[in-house]
Amino acid sequence: MSAMPIKALLAGVFLLANAWHITAGNEQHQKNHLQCWHCSSDTIGAEDFCDVTFQEDNIPTDLIKERNINLLRSCNSTINSDHERAVCRKTVEENNGKLITKRFCYYTNKSDPVELCNITSPEKNVRRVFCEDCLTDRCNGAFTGASILEILMLLPIVALIQQLAI
Repeated sequence: MSAMPIKALLAGVFLLANAWHITAGNEQHQKNHLQCWHCSSDTIGAEDFCDVTFQEDNIPTDLIKERNINLLRSCNSTINSDHERAVCRKTVEENNGKLITKRFCYYTNKSDPVELCNITSPEKNVRRVFCEDCLTDRCNGAFTGASILEILMLLPIVALIQQLAI
């Protein structure tokens, strides 16, 4: 066998091994990304599962597949900064007298505490009732113990707002 086919064979094996390593590395990197629910209760059809209480069992799976909607998003930073981190965020905001619950990926500074979302203000004419950032997969669908207590304390306020709107 001449030297040229052996070099070509070795180069081919090296390229295949390198391509496999890159693919395997990307798959592993994708698995490390934070998984967050992505929905809004003001979207038609989402009010049945994406309200203040997340109802995964009420997700219309046939409609989701038909429209190719992905409610679970992989949050990855496009900046790849050493100072930035992905969090799952859940907000409850009042907009024109209507409560809207949103769940999505959000990016914060690694040095910021997760409680910071309660301090930051939303858009004009929107009042934030509740905000929570969390760092585990699908965590913006469930409540932590403190969140349940906070919502229970907010229920009388929400009822009062609804009564005043009538």
